[in-house]
Amino acid sequence: MKKLLKISFAFLFLTQSVFSQSVEGTWKAVSAIVSYDYVARDVSTSPDDETNTSLTTTISWPSSDQPLVTFPTKTFEVGELITTQLVPLVNPTLLQMLGIDINVDFNDDGNFTIIDGSTYPTTEEQNCSTYAVVPNVAENGTWASTTGFDHPDDLTKHSMGWGITQSEVFAQFSPADLVNGTLGVDYGPGTDMPNWGQITIGYNDEAHTTPTSLATYWEATDGSASGLGVDDDGLLNSFLGVPIAPADTVTIHNVEALLYATAPEYWASLGWTDGGYDPIAYPMIGGPGQTIDMENPLTYETDPFTGEISPAGIVDANHVYYFDPAGPDGGVFNGDEPFSSTGHFLTSNFAEASQIFAGVFDAVYAATSDLQTAATAAADSVAVLYVGADTSANLAAIVGEDLYGQFVECFGTTGDADLCNAVFAQGPNSTLTLVDYTCQGDCGVDDSGWDVDLSHPDSAAYGGRLVLEVDNVCIRDITTQTVAVNWANTQFVNVDEDAPVSSEFKLHGNYPNPFNPSTKIKFSTEMLSNVSINVYSLIGEKVYSVDQGAMSAGTYDISWYGVDNAGNKVSSGVYFYEVRSNDRIARGKMLLMK
Repeated sequence: MKKLLKISFAFLFLTQSVFSQSVEGTWKAVSAIVSYDYVARDVSTSPDDETNTSLTTTISWPSSDQPLVTFPTKTFEVGELITTQLVPLVNPTLLQMLGIDINVDFNDDGNFTIIDGSTYPTTEEQNCSTYAVVPNVAENGTWASTTGFDHPDDLTKHSMGWGITQSEVFAQFSPADLVNGTLGVDYGPGTDMPNWGQITIGYNDEAHTTPTSLATYWEATDGSASGLGVDDDGLLNSFLGVPIAPADTVTIHNVEALLYATAPEYWASLGWTDGGYDPIAYPMIGGPGQTIDMENPLTYETDPFTGEISPAGIVDANHVYYFDPAGPDGGVFNGDEPFSSTGHFLTSNFAEASQIFAGVFDAVYAATSDLQTAATAAADSVAVLYVGADTSANLAAIVGEDLYGQFVECFGTTGDADLCNAVFAQGPNSTLTLVDYTCQGDCGVDDSGWDVDLSHPDSAAYGGRLVLEVDNVCIRDITTQTVAVNWANTQFVNVDEDAPVSSEFKLHGNYPNPFNPSTKIKFSTEMLSNVSINVYSLIGEKVYSVDQGAMSAGTYDISWYGVDNAGNKVSSGVYFYEVRSNDRIARGKMLLMK
């Protein structure tokens, strides 16, 4: 399956059209901000959907390719947001870094041409891995528009709906009715037009003589209407395969500090505290990060593009620890933590106990149909690894009776045997905890002070923390892509892609100077800003002006062809020009010689 990249954006926007307002020209994408929402979906009737995809993410040890143990980390409900990915390519340099170079001819007859030599990103998906590729592309397509409006605060700007009506490469979406329609009612998510677009055109004058800038926006959701995320039969087949997961670099250390301060005896009893034998080298899967304190900037991070606040310490990781000091109820160290017997880490000892307990429990229950007998036998099989047979039998009887008692209490309350069977999942930890208590910590149950070293000849005996790999699960999803792109008319604007990103707003003069018949005004800006150019005669009369609209950080050349706003050639002489970036102004002087 090929699908418009979860990093791709700058192309669908290439296809806008205006019949009442001219957009004719050659346009180059100079920035793009894209957001992708991935939402879990149900199994479709696509042949491979049920067998090859899942809504449960997992981690495996020692590797995803050759797993000896695999643990689930999260199950998504249908309709639940899996993740949102923001791709802020806010200047030409970032586009260039990805190899993206989009040049498009727009024609006012409703046709567009992606110029040969253009490149754009898309995805190739194999074995539940999503690969980004940036192939060359050239195509002819068609587009449509709806009636728009001039901006009352800036009559040089015009907005209207636009959409792609024919393309072999890009998604299809409809032009929204911006004049008579309402977002969320007539178009947008949850409406009859979820795939929609609009365009804002900037002109050199209020008469809309020449288009100088475009700002395009569109939304597209997987389905037959958009042509995204479906197979040749129109069945949903999109999945998200990313072998990384959010992990936390701070919680383990914060928990140790909390224990040292509040429960020093318990802190000293755990194998991994006080440095253990091996330092903590990997983050924990799914941790919360720092607790945000707005008075302490070290506890949070601010997204420079959205302004959203998030906890510090969250990273994307491929190899992680499974560390859980809270348990299902979220309360720290109150007795329900699944790995409390092994220092709250998933370790080799715990994984071994889990496999043995589950295997014996299932076999004995199948033979006897007696839950308490099965739980007792399973606990005995785990305990005997650490203590003698008589002691293990006594400890197992205690565990079996306790687990069965919890089951009876649960069933008496709910009447749901399947729900209450979950209490037997506590068996491995209950057994190891009781063994460790009986041995007063000298049985070797807690192996959380070091990482498993498979190269060690006695690795099975020594155990250790499991360093698990995040599995590249095919999570079936429906993706909605939201895209905003700025375009420059190459007749007037040239982007200097070799120039470094500027750290300031600066005018670099014009060249050639003197000139005939045209010159280029060169400037750089360090941030997204509204840019305009004004040219004045020697006596201060404004002879030419152009509003370039929003331009991202970068270095640009703006061409002036020695004409006024009506298109008439101006006379020889000295002219002054100014470049405005928001409320900042830089001025220069030039000489036209004929």
